[in-house]
Amino acid sequence: MIIWKKRLNSYGVSDPIIIFLLAVSVVSAIAEVVSMGMFLPLFELINQNNVENLQNSNSDISQYIYGFMSYIGLELTIEILLFLSFILFLFSKVLLYVTTYIQSYYRGLIIKNMKDKLLNNYLRVESSYYDTVGIGDFSNSSSIELSSAVSGVMLPIKLVITLVSGIGSIALLFAMSPQLTLASVCVVWIGMILPVRWVKATTKVGRKNSRYSSIVSSFLISRLQSPRLVRLSNTSDLERDSYSVITEKHRNLTLAIHLLKARISLVLEPVIIGISLLMFYIALVFLEMPVSTILLYMIVMVRIVPIVSNILIQKQGINRSIGSIQVINGLFDNMKTSAANREENILNKNLINDVGEVKALRFKNACFHYSGYTNDAISNINYTFNKSTLTAIVGPSGGGKTTFVDLISGYRRLTHGSIYINEININKYDYESFMSLVSYVPQDPQIFDKITVYDHITYGRPDSTKDEVIRASKLSGAYDFIKALPQGFDTVLMGKSSGLSGGQRQRLELSRAILRNTPILIMDEPTGNLDLVSERELMLNIKKIKTETSKIIIIIAHRVHTIIDADKIIVIEGGKISGLGTHSELLLNNSWYKSAVSEL
Repeated sequence: MIIWKKRLNSYGVSDPIIIFLLAVSVVSAIAEVVSMGMFLPLFELINQNNVENLQNSNSDISQYIYGFMSYIGLELTIEILLFLSFILFLFSKVLLYVTTYIQSYYRGLIIKNMKDKLLNNYLRVESSYYDTVGIGDFSNSSSIELSSAVSGVMLPIKLVITLVSGIGSIALLFAMSPQLTLASVCVVWIGMILPVRWVKATTKVGRKNSRYSSIVSSFLISRLQSPRLVRLSNTSDLERDSYSVITEKHRNLTLAIHLLKARISLVLEPVIIGISLLMFYIALVFLEMPVSTILLYMIVMVRIVPIVSNILIQKQGINRSIGSIQVINGLFDNMKTSAANREENILNKNLINDVGEVKALRFKNACFHYSGYTNDAISNINYTFNKSTLTAIVGPSGGGKTTFVDLISGYRRLTHGSIYINEININKYDYESFMSLVSYVPQDPQIFDKITVYDHITYGRPDSTKDEVIRASKLSGAYDFIKALPQGFDTVLMGKSSGLSGGQRQRLELSRAILRNTPILIMDEPTGNLDLVSERELMLNIKKIKTETSKIIIIIAHRVHTIIDADKIIVIEGGKISGLGTHSELLLNNSWYKSAVSEL
């Protein structure tokens, strides 16, 4: 019970709300049981057709009801009994509706808040966190698993409601016949042996089902992101068959959960109905109970069938959701730890405002290694980037170029060494402050679905004016093709399927980066997806940006011929700078660069 309450608290349900829900549930269950008890004097009154005889009834229930009605001054008639029974039953259902409404309200609110919290935490973690968590796993957790976890956390409230209703019904049965009720409870308890085992088995199956749900989501998202690769690799049939195997396992686990649930009704309901009929025979033949009492006893016994079934099904639902709860709790715990580690490095959020113009960005003995790896991905880098310069970073694949740029942008933090801005150690800045100095153009343009051209360019600077957007698009060389689009800057894009060429998408990204108006501009292989003409045009635009803005421009290049006019070219091999100089200088003193140029 304590664990359950703590879970509800952690999911946003306060103690007063929990107490209120339980109190309303108890009152609702009591009102429903009392309304059913009203039927006993009603049956007796119909049977005897005489109020005086009812006063001498052997039933304690009838005596209590008769005494209460006399106390409040009501005449005991069929009409009054029918009316009171209906009012009490209606009152119980209204309270039950209120409870259901509050539960549904808080369930929706919890899911909404938890989704917001998941994304907020996801955006606050260390960059290393993204190296270990797949998009499919996170997407599955924030949708399917989260919904299942919240339902599981809220289920104990429903279970309490059902338990109170069941206890009230059993108390009513005891009031009518303690002997029959004791016998019935014992037989029902024996009949629950198998169903209880199935309830326990649901926990294990539920965990497996959660795991396969994540596998299915991860597989689907990865393939949806790469339809061209799948089609051109002629692996559509292979991917379809692989997906079919995974979904079949998921289907079998889901089926197993439903069958475990169905078995409870299959065994339990016939047992209780059989007991009811047996008790009816015993009460009529051996105990010679009044027909009115037997009739109400049967009604209550039949009503207990769904109550007992619901208790087991709800407990089964709680067990089934344990896997989802553990997934969500684990996700939050990992993100919380990662975010806390990241925030420990934030020392002064205001110092970045003192920088003003960035004249130089200097690396001193910079080293970095990924978590879980012993060797450095970047080792002993010493270099200074100056304003109004274009610096190219080249080298073999896996040599450390991308990691180096991640360090330059502040996306990752050094393991050892220092970075200085205008000779001020970057450790005095927090992540957000440092990254606010950088504009980044990825190799593969990141265009979100259903976003306009204008919104994409202003992403990161929504307060920009139309003139600023136009200027940035002209500087990047994107203005002419944007104006030729059906709705110009208001044209809606659809991510990778936006209908734009590689060069057009690259220039859109460059427009966005220029509009940020930061002193450092980083481009990761900006010409990688362009034809020769588009490549030449883009490089001319980059030179124009350098001339007109005095930025520090850094380019990761795989095509050496695109950066031969760079002010400086850095060759990185094995995480270290193996060559540094102009195109002509590197041709003379760097074997890798000379080989790369000769292969053009």
